[in-house]
Amino acid sequence: MVRIAAAQMRESEDMETNYRKSLEFIKEAAEADAKMVCFPEGQLTHYVPQYKGLKTEDIAIESDHPYIQGFCDACKENGIIASIAVNLKIEGNVYPSMMLISEKGEILGITKKNHIVYAPHFYEKDYFTPGDEGFPVFDTSIGKVAQIVCFDRHFPESFRTCALKGADFVVTGVANEKIEPCEVFRWEILIPAFQNSMNCLMVNRVGVEGNMDFCGESVFAAHDGTVAAIADDSECLLTADLDFDAARKLREEKQYLSLRRPEAFELDIRFQ
Repeated sequence: MVRIAAAQMRESEDMETNYRKSLEFIKEAAEADAKMVCFPEGQLTHYVPQYKGLKTEDIAIESDHPYIQGFCDACKENGIIASIAVNLKIEGNVYPSMMLISEKGEILGITKKNHIVYAPHFYEKDYFTPGDEGFPVFDTSIGKVAQIVCFDRHFPESFRTCALKGADFVVTGVANEKIEPCEVFRWEILIPAFQNSMNCLMVNRVGVEGNMDFCGESVFAAHDGTVAAIADDSECLLTADLDFDAARKLREEKQYLSLRRPEAFELDIRFQ
C-alpha cells in the first residue's frame, strides 16, 4: 500500500502566502506518513483566467524561480515526492503545468496542459500556450506516476495514454467550481480508474476567488473505480492508501488494455 496526500488549498491573492502554505502542506503530508503529496491547478495564484485579457506577468514563474528550488528543498528535507501545479513561463510563453519532484529534491519531469479552453470563467486562451509533449509517465520510488492538468481530464484518451505507458498512479490538479456538476466530475475520475485498473486522484482548490466559488471535493479513485477517499469543501489534507500491486494484477485479469485493438479506432478524425 502507498499512502498519498492531496492538498486541497484555499488560494490567497498573494503568491508568497500560497508558496508558504504549500510548504506547510508538504511537511504535514510527510508527518502523515504519505509518500507523495499533490496540489491543485495553479496553486500559487488566484484563478486569473476567469477574466478576459488581463496581464499575465503575475500568474507565472520561470522554472529556475526560487520557489521551485524551495519546493525541491522541502521535498528533500521531508523525504516526500510532490506534484506541484504551477504556471511556468518558458521562452516567453506561459504553460499551466504540473511538476514532479522526487523525495531527493530532484525534478523528475514536467507535464504541460495540452488543451486550452475559452469559455465563461475559463478564458485560458488569453493567457496560456498549449503543451506539445503529450502525457509523459515518470519513474519514481513508489511506481510510475503521470500527471493530467485540469481540462485535459475531459479527454478519455489522456488517462488511456497514461495507462498504456504503464502508469500506476495518475494525479490531475483541477479548478472546479460549485456551479459546475461536481458529481459528474467525480465520475470523470472514477470511470477512468475503473476502465484502466489504475489508481487516480483529482485534487481541487476551495474558497471564493472573484466570481468563482471552488467546490473542493477532491477524490481518490481506487483501481476498481471505487472512492478511496473524498474531501468536503473545506481546506484540508486528504490521504488515501492505494494498492499498486493489486492494480497491476487486476489490469492483467480484466484485459481492458491487452485486448484493445488500436486499428479499430479512428482517433485522428477531426471534429466537423
